[in-house]
Parts: sequence; C-alpha cells; structure tokens
Amino acid sequence: MDDDSTIINPQIKSKLIGNSDIKMSYQPELKVSLFNAKGLLEKQYSFSNKFTVGRSPDNDIALPDPLVSRYHFDIRWEDASWWINDLNSANGTFLDGNRITQKTRLEFPATLALGKASISLKVEDIYPYNILEPNNNHQSVSNTGSNLEANQPYRNLSKEEVKARLFSEKEANDSGEFTRIIRSMIHEDRTILKKNNKRFVWIASTILLLLICVATYQQMALDSTRKLAIDMFYDIKTLEISLSQAEIKLKENAEVLDLTMKLIVKEKLGAEQEKIQKAREKITAEKLRISSERQKLVSMKNKYQQYVQNTKLLSIRFPSSSQYIEELITRVARGFGENELEVPSDFVAEVQRYIQYWQKSSRMSQAMKHLEENSYTSIIIDALEKEGLPLYFMYLPLQESNYNAHAIGPETRFGIAKGAWQFLATTAQDYGLRSGPLANSKEYDPQDERFNFIKATQAGAKHLKHIYSTEAQASGLLVMASYNYGHTRVRNMINKMQENPRERNFWKFIQQNNLPKETYDYVFYIFSAAVIGEDPKYFGFNFKSPLLFQL
Repeated sequence: MDDDSTIINPQIKSKLIGNSDIKMSYQPELKVSLFNAKGLLEKQYSFSNKFTVGRSPDNDIALPDPLVSRYHFDIRWEDASWWINDLNSANGTFLDGNRITQKTRLEFPATLALGKASISLKVEDIYPYNILEPNNNHQSVSNTGSNLEANQPYRNLSKEEVKARLFSEKEANDSGEFTRIIRSMIHEDRTILKKNNKRFVWIASTILLLLICVATYQQMALDSTRKLAIDMFYDIKTLEISLSQAEIKLKENAEVLDLTMKLIVKEKLGAEQEKIQKAREKITAEKLRISSERQKLVSMKNKYQQYVQNTKLLSIRFPSSSQYIEELITRVARGFGENELEVPSDFVAEVQRYIQYWQKSSRMSQAMKHLEENSYTSIIIDALEKEGLPLYFMYLPLQESNYNAHAIGPETRFGIAKGAWQFLATTAQDYGLRSGPLANSKEYDPQDERFNFIKATQAGAKHLKHIYSTEAQASGLLVMASYNYGHTRVRNMINKMQENPRERNFWKFIQQNNLPKETYDYVFYIFSAAVIGEDPKYFGFNFKSPLLFQL
C-alpha cells in the first residue's frame, strides 16, 4: 500500500472529483513514445496542451512517411480530459486497433496507428496531481488584501507531504475532508489486504503442514518397506545357501548309495537290503523337503519383489537415461544374488565405465555372434538351471574364452587352462572331466573333455554351484572372483569377514581386500556384459538378448 500510485489511482480520482469539498489541482501532461516498424523506441515527447501529428514539418510530431497525411490528427485537453480528433486523414487514425471517426476521449495508456503506416505511437498520462490542503491559517483580512495566504483557502502540498499525511498511522490535526476520505480508503484497502494476507498465510501454512506430514509419512513408509525388503533378501540368501548345501550333500549321498547297491548286488549281500531301503527312503524324504523349501523360496522371492516395487513407488524420481541404466544395473545385481537396495553409487559408476570399454571393442559383438551361431545359449542355460544358479553366469565363459570351445590359455605353474570354461586339468577332474594325454601341452586334444562344450558347461555349472554354496554366501560376484582368482585364496579372504550374509557381499569384500586387478576387471567385465545383455540395442549393440525370454 505504500505505492505512490494510490494517491493518483483513477478510481480514487473519480471519487474525489465527485466530492465538492475536495480540491485537487491537475496539471495536464502526456508522454508520447514513437516506435518504428520493428517495434523499437525511436523518440519520446512530452505535451501539456494541444499537439498535432502529421507529415508536414510544422506538426508537433512530424512523420515523413507517405502513408501519413500532412495533418493527420491532433490531441488536446478539454473538459478535464484528453481528446483525439482525426483531421480528415486519407488512411485514418486507429486507437487501440479501432478506427476513430469522431472526436474520442482517450483512456490511458493508448496505442495509436496512422493508417497503413508501419509506425505507432504510445500515449501515457503522467498523472501530475497536486492535492490542495485547507489552509487552517486563513483569517479575516483588511480590505487592502495584503495577507495573500489568508486570501487563499487552499495551499499546494508536495509529494512527500501528501505521502506522509496519507500513510501515517496518526492523522494530522489540520487534515481536510479529502485527506480523511483518501486515508479512509487507503486504510480500508490495507485492512482487506491484511485479512487476505492472513487467509493466504493460513492456507499456505496448512498446505505446507500437510506436505510435511505427507513427506514424513512417505519417508517413514519408505524406510519401513526398505528394511522389510532387505531383511527378506537376506532370509532368501540364507535359505538359498542352505538348499544349495543340502542339494550337494543329497547328490553325494545318492552317489554313495548307488555304489553301495552295485556292490551289494555284486556280492549278493542280502542282509544289507533293509539298510539300503531305509537310506533310499531318507534320500526321498530329503528330496521332498528340498522341493518344498524351493517352493517356499519362490514365494519369498515374489514377496521380496513386491517390497522392492513398493520402495520404488515411494521413491520420487524423474525418468532419465541415467536412471534407466541404474535400474538395469540393480536388476543384474539382484540376479547375481546381491541386494539391489544396497548397491553403492560408486559401484554403479564403475559398471558404467566398464560398459564403455565393451562399447569401444568389437570383442563382445563377435563373441555373441559365435554363441548364437553354435547354439550354445540353451546348453548354458540348461546347465545353470539344473544347478539352481543365476542365469547371468552365462556371461562368465564370454570373459573366459569368448565362448570358444577350443580356447587354450597361457602356460602357468598350475597348468594350462583349456576349453570355453578354461578349466585346469586338476579342477576338471574334480568335476568328472577327462583331461587327455596332451593336458600339459598347448595343443588341441579331441580326447580332452574340456574341449567338449556340453560336458565342460555342465562341469562349469557344478563348480560354480560348489563355490556358491560355501564361503561365498550365495554372492554371485564373490563366486566370479573365486572362479578367477582361485577358490582357496578367495575363501581365505572371505573367512576373515563376519559370518553373516549381510556382511559377505562384493562391495564390502573389495573394500577390505586388495583384489588383483585381473580379478577386479574380470568381475566388472562379466557384470557389465550382463547389463548390456539386458538391452543390447540401447547400448549400441546389434545382437539379441540371450536371456530376454528366460529371466
């Protein structure tokens, strides 16, 4: 309300003029701005009385334009208003877009156009009102009239004086009727404004409080849901480890039982038949128990996914390219047995860096072409599913050999790794693969079962299952590190960590151990390849996703 325009507001002006007790002095003055065809200001004028506009040089505003008449229009102050009159111009005068045909009173600001001419004029009233205050010093005077001030019932007030009188909290003792009226209007406006401001503040405060409550509730719900999801995840991991160990033990017991049966049949030891039958029943019961636990595991995983989905719904994020890549990374992490809700941001950035390495090389494209041409995908998936392993392990032989069944590694003190899964001869024998007579030679040997892709893949899945069920605590990334660096060496590192699936994950493992760069690269190359495999075209590759209809 401290705006000076309050005292010259047209509405206030009309009320004051209509009050005979109010005296206002108006000094007419207009500001006229001339704009060219581009709408740029060229010149400004100021007039306090009549002025003319036209092409002739003797106009107050001379416009040398052939489309402007010699004397186009004039504007003059009459009857306490400004009026415009067209002077029979050839192309007409337009006021705010409408052609005028007679004398017209101006309302400000006004825009004037001269026929088809490309120039225009903007006319504004400067409103130089002077308010006249009653002269309370007025006295009876002598006939000589020597007291001039006493002969004037009103006196001019400066702008500062008027403002002080109108906006002061206390009314001046010598205020006149017009001052009281204006003060009343101003203070009435202030009262309304204060009420509106209070109402606005109340509404805004209520909305803000509601938003705070909603945000607090949402954060509490997010934290609760996230905790439930994390707890469920580690329950799943514990059960997976238990089932993997039980399945390995069951398989070993079944193999022992088969050997025993063959021996009994051979030796015709009828007295042992009853013990064998009980052992079979025990194995059958264990199979049923494991099957039931597997069903329970599926149910737990479905529930876990619901928790994760709820967590995402409660997290307000705007879709972006980086968010999509992050979602792919967390999806692969979950597939490898890592908690997607606890994936560190620096791990995400590191995976993106290795994705760029793949994009700069043709190796992945060539390897995936080799995989597809030889129909190796279904062989790998079948072997992994049989052992209950994450299907993302199918990218492990990509890093080992580019899916080359005849691959031969360098000679080391441990021997020569061969085949798509790069088995050493000793490890291959542990999982039922014959090495052949050329095991210690860097040559292809058709008798070496490491070069048999089907048998080598089955052995590779068994080897991964063994690592997966022991110290690695069902962490796919730790399994890959073990596969590359040597299970015994990684096992010793893992054993130094707390015996808790929550503490035995890859992120904490690499923080606490100095992993060789070869193994570090190995894990990130496989993981980033799995991320690319989720949406190859998005990352600029032309092969089909091998797991598109499997996961």
